[in-house]
Amino acid sequence: MMKKPILNTLVQVGGKAVMILFSLVTTGILTRRLGVSVYGNYMLITSVFLLFDSLADFGTKVIGVREASKKKEDERNEVYIQVAWFRLITSLLAMMGGLLLIFFWSGFSQIKLEALVALVMIVFTSIAGSLEIIFQTELRMDLKVLVDILFPLIFLITLLLWPEAITLLWVFGVYLLARILSLILGFDLVKKAWKTFTFRWWNRKFLWSFLKETWPMGIYMILFSGYDRAVDSILIKQFVGAEKLAFYGLAYKIYGNLIQPAYFFVNSIFPMMSNAETNRKKLFVKSTWLMGAGILLMVPTIYWLSPWIISVLAGNEFGESVLILRILLVALVFAFISHLVGFTVIAKGGQRQILMIGLVSLVVNIVGNLIAIPLFGIVGAAWVTVATEGIASGLMIITLKKP
Repeated sequence: MMKKPILNTLVQVGGKAVMILFSLVTTGILTRRLGVSVYGNYMLITSVFLLFDSLADFGTKVIGVREASKKKEDERNEVYIQVAWFRLITSLLAMMGGLLLIFFWSGFSQIKLEALVALVMIVFTSIAGSLEIIFQTELRMDLKVLVDILFPLIFLITLLLWPEAITLLWVFGVYLLARILSLILGFDLVKKAWKTFTFRWWNRKFLWSFLKETWPMGIYMILFSGYDRAVDSILIKQFVGAEKLAFYGLAYKIYGNLIQPAYFFVNSIFPMMSNAETNRKKLFVKSTWLMGAGILLMVPTIYWLSPWIISVLAGNEFGESVLILRILLVALVFAFISHLVGFTVIAKGGQRQILMIGLVSLVVNIVGNLIAIPLFGIVGAAWVTVATEGIASGLMIITLKKP
């Protein structure tokens, strides 16, 4: 039962290891070539726009995989097509929201053009997500990894070969180009995973029914993006400035990469979780042991290596990031728990309960950051992240135990 999910996880972890290497090299170059303040603005745009990425996704990847996994192979075409239409609509709505923020929020007053280019990425990221639903349902994560690797690889090669100075606009422009090129490969690879493609126009009945299933998860993902990245980034910029946001953002970027093995593993087993014929309890126990082993290996190692990691990535100028990274390692433990328990709850149809947990977590995060950042700066923000993740994982465990 576990052989194919473990294989898929290993493929993803191997691919992610390559992508982390690309990301680390890219981060090291960007921090040096952009400088602290410009890198802080880069983190602001990427963090805030995660909210709009979440609106464009609106929980459709998770629910789409769950629904497609319930269908026989020859019946999945309708799900894939209609979910793609749904995602196109939500991505356009997300772009409209992004435009309002860019033109009416003072935080983007000096970087409007850069933010606009980054906003265009939302549509192409949404298309990539539609392909990912197919790869994940068909258990062909190897093909997904190829697309995922190509995206940062194109950007990194361009960055390395570019002889002149770079700007924030250049960065987002090249990212957009890299995403488009990687999607061209993605459309070619999806034919290997999905050989029964039949084009269909949108089905209003399906879209409405799907919205009823996905809206709790969609709102939760928006809330999660808020307390995971956007809230603290906005408040750090507001209270202590772009330079402090750069230090915090670097540590958080590393933290985000460390969460990925948990995300990949849960992604691999989620189709099995969603299948009524699976022994979910046995699957959950085995998964807990595997993820626990990963945490025991990862946390002490990264804690010990954190000064070296920060120095290699960004130099001594980013020394403040070391303490932030070490604090976030505590949050990492809770994040691993949340991924496994949360996706198990969703597989059982508990997305409304997950939504309520998201609401509680967002309130805790906003109130905590409003108190902690003015008093303790980015150290306070890091501890608020720990508290938020801890409360969220605890509430998810309580929810899972309920009959």
